[in-house]
Parts: sequence; structure tokens; C-alpha cells
Amino acid sequence: MKTAVDSCVLFDIVKGARGAAAAQTALEAALAHGSLCVCAVVVAELGRYFATEQNLREFLVDCQIDHDPLNLDAALEAARIMRGYAKNKGPRERAAPDFLIGAHAIKQADALLTTDAGFFRHYFTGLTVVTPKS
Repeated sequence: MKTAVDSCVLFDIVKGARGAAAAQTALEAALAHGSLCVCAVVVAELGRYFATEQNLREFLVDCQIDHDPLNLDAALEAARIMRGYAKNKGPRERAAPDFLIGAHAIKQADALLTTDAGFFRHYFTGLTVVTPKS
């Protein structure tokens, strides 16, 4: 099973937040059942927490997370869902990265590991959403 990882899970680990232990456990559990991946959006969002590109690369390697390039089908899916979100006048707090991460997961992985389950379950029907357990 291929599990895409959302930025928020990795933020908890990198920042040592309250959810860091649960996030680490969830990564290990997903890895025990297959592989972990992130799209470029997650890499870009995560990068601000590392002093160098090499530090970020080492973190991803240490976590056994592969970069999985976002394909055109996933980008088009993100656009389709964003259109529906805008049509329904969704809150302005959501931006393209959220939709790209979700579309990457639904089109190129088997599940998404996230702390933002409500949003992804609502807008990405059929996506298997996994959350860290505190």
C-alpha cells in the first residue's frame, strides 16, 4: 500500500509538536504496510523548517519517504475539486496546495496520512484517509 503524507503530519514531527509521537507512530505503521510518498507541494511546504536543502533531503530519507511527482491527471483532479469548492462558496482558508495534496493522494496513492481528515474526506470522496492516533 502506498500512503501519501500530508504536510501537517510532518510539521508535527519536525517542530516537535504535541502530535509528534502520534505522527511518528502513524508513519511507521503506514510504512509497515507499504511505502510512503509526498508530492512536491509537501516538499515545498516542509522546506521552510530546514536550514538547507540537504537537511530536508536527509529528513525524507530518514523517514523513508519518497518524492512522487504530481502528474497531470492529479493536477486536473485538483482543479475539478477546487471548482466545486468555489462554486459551493467554501471558506477562503483553503488554497491550491490542499487540493493538490488531496488529488495526488487519490490519483497516485492508496491513502493519505493527515491530521486534517474532515476536509479530505468531504472533498475527496473515495480517498482512504488515515489519521495519527494520540
